[in-house]
Amino acid sequence: MFCLDFDGTMTDAEAEGAPFVTGYLEDLEALVGADTPALKAKVAAIVDEVRAELATAPERHPFRWKGKAVAPASVDPYLRMVPIADRLFDRFDAFANHVDRGRLTGGVLYKHNYARTKGRPVFRAGAAEVIAGLAGTDTYVVTNSHTQSVAEKIHTLDERHGGGCAWLAARVRGDAQKFEIDEAWEDVPAELVVPGLASRNVLLRRRRYHDRLKAVLDEVGATWEDLVVVGDIFELDLALPLALGARVVLVQSPHTPPYEAAFVSGHARGIVTSDLRDVLRLL
Repeated sequence: MFCLDFDGTMTDAEAEGAPFVTGYLEDLEALVGADTPALKAKVAAIVDEVRAELATAPERHPFRWKGKAVAPASVDPYLRMVPIADRLFDRFDAFANHVDRGRLTGGVLYKHNYARTKGRPVFRAGAAEVIAGLAGTDTYVVTNSHTQSVAEKIHTLDERHGGGCAWLAARVRGDAQKFEIDEAWEDVPAELVVPGLASRNVLLRRRRYHDRLKAVLDEVGATWEDLVVVGDIFELDLALPLALGARVVLVQSPHTPPYEAAFVSGHARGIVTSDLRDVLRLL
């Protein structure tokens, strides 16, 4: 059976997230008081500086959730905005309280600007072909995104490609909370060592994500060994199911950290691809 991540895996996160980035940067300029050409130029220089650092050394720049490093910040436009915001706030002496800052960057600004992407999904090449090809199989979507928003994207894809995809909309399981770490949950090891990620290890105790996957397995009477998980961020989507015995497919992009691709491609139960249609080879 298959579990697909959706945003970033079946969609082109960079293209789809462009309005999010534009709006978020406009809000950051307003929040730090960059209201002159000189200050706007300063903001642009800081943004370029952070982007270059993330691209050059993604292993050094994790995305933190509730104080824990839970993913590389470099992998998609949504996560990259947090270290950009932090650097801007630091340089402009704004929002020094990190609790308030977190609520602003990961809450208010995220939700406000994510709404800009609604109604204009951008799909990866092969998305419709893969979904249509998986019809008749035990395939589900397990995603951090909201169930309804992903279901709507699937219906849009179905309409654009003349059918074959709508069946998957009823099998979306959203709000998987893959960022959440439950240190008290001891059913899996706490960490996974990934070569190339020298400053930290990958945290595995994502109990809420586990529970979403396990519910789907129980629904179809499958085991972890029967499962193939397809995602675009190893740390969020694939590390936990791999540790539990599943096979994993990392659908990479130009922003995939090299250490993630190297680890998955070197694992007996891992595949790395840039072409979604390779998933169909696993049928």
